[in-house]
Amino acid sequence: MLLLAWGCHKKPAAPAPVPTRSAPPPAVTPPATIPPKPAPLEPAPLAKTVTAPTNLDLGEMSFQLGNYSQSIRLLETFLQENPKSGNRDKALFYLGFARFLADDPDRDPHQAEAALKRLLSEHPNSQYRDPAQFILGLNAQIEKLRSDIKDRDEKIKRLSEELQKLKEIDLQRRPSRPPE
Repeated sequence: MLLLAWGCHKKPAAPAPVPTRSAPPPAVTPPATIPPKPAPLEPAPLAKTVTAPTNLDLGEMSFQLGNYSQSIRLLETFLQENPKSGNRDKALFYLGFARFLADDPDRDPHQAEAALKRLLSEHPNSQYRDPAQFILGLNAQIEKLRSDIKDRDEKIKRLSEELQKLKEIDLQRRPSRPPE
């Protein structure tokens, strides 16, 4: 009977799930030890003294700006004031080059050539040696061309004078023609 009693009864339906609030995510717990803050960065050490640019620096800047006359004066002053400087080759190079490029009255090819030759003789291992030799070579070619032009102009002048004399001789030899 018991079985019948059991079978007769309907099984109760499963209770409807009750909506529940979802649990918040577990809290992140900080590690047991907090790392120390990094030490602040130290600023780079500054030079204790600020030096003014030398006449060489100013002369080079003037050269690069195309102010060759000012560059010449500054470089000459540097060379006079610093007879033992390790940068004399640089000063001589810029001085020679500036003398070639300057406008009158500071343009002086002879002094430019002298400065570059002095560079070559006093500083044979300088990094400015090859450019100085190149500039001197170009200057020699320019001078040769000028000399050739001068010679050509003198020949033209002489030939013109001789032609004029020959015309005069020819006019003297011709008898005058009677008018017709």
